[in-house]
Amino acid sequence: MKKKVIQIVLAVIVLLYIILQFLPYPQADTKGIFRIEKGERPLVIAHGGAKLMNPENTVMAFDYAYNIGVDVLEMDLRLTKDNVLITHHNETIDETSDHTGLVMDYTYDELVQMNFGAKFTDYEGKQPYKNLTQSELESYNGMLAPAKLEDLFKKYGNSILYIIEIKDEGEAGRIAAKELNRLIVKYDLHEQVQVASFINDIMNYFNEIKDPRIETSLDFSTAKKFIISNYAGFGIFFGYDGVGMQLPTSEYNIPLATKYLIWKIHKSGMYVHYWTVNEKDEMIKCIKNGADGIITDRPDLLFEVLEELGY
Repeated sequence: MKKKVIQIVLAVIVLLYIILQFLPYPQADTKGIFRIEKGERPLVIAHGGAKLMNPENTVMAFDYAYNIGVDVLEMDLRLTKDNVLITHHNETIDETSDHTGLVMDYTYDELVQMNFGAKFTDYEGKQPYKNLTQSELESYNGMLAPAKLEDLFKKYGNSILYIIEIKDEGEAGRIAAKELNRLIVKYDLHEQVQVASFINDIMNYFNEIKDPRIETSLDFSTAKKFIISNYAGFGIFFGYDGVGMQLPTSEYNIPLATKYLIWKIHKSGMYVHYWTVNEKDEMIKCIKNGADGIITDRPDLLFEVLEELGY
């Protein structure tokens, strides 16, 4: 008798789980620009401007990615000492430039005099910008420096899409959020920009102060909540401020670029982009499983894959 009760309970749980998968989900309020329709090719997203092709987050990298025809420029934002938003990933400049210290130790004018290609190694193992003399660096006319976000908006405008990630935390992150909102509004790029951050507090703050026309992604901790709740079967009970997410293809050896998870994300009216995908096999898997976009350091390779697949 006890065994039969357990079987009935388990059967009810399984049935409830199945029912929850197919009930209508709360829908993200999105214009859908960063999501593809069924049958369309995924967005080609240049990670840091394609960081295996040119020094990441530099003017050179973004010009290269734009000129080869990527759909989206993905970039990281940091605040300088004089509160200018520039494209740079790390808190310090040690890992990419020929100088040391925090980004916030320097003004924008000081940073653009430095060589941010000094530590760059391309996909062939070459280091073409290492140990440049000052005159050699000057011959690149600022191409090897971080870009000022406002300059990118002026240059490319609404001719391309942007995924912009706020990297600063605390007060610097809040100042960066305000300035980013101001620039998006100033250049009327509400439909072209998707704002992201790994930092929950900063993402929440941006959602509070932003122009309501600007769409945002889920920060990673919120994205994990979405994934766990949907794998567990009760994702229907949650709503989110963001309209999409950027995810790794796996986390803690758990595959995330699966047909099931992508289906659940789309069921919520959201999009999903996967990072950082640089191998052909992984690109093909993401495409076939329905990813809306692929964030890559090798957009040239992704274009080859798309052509091979008939797009």
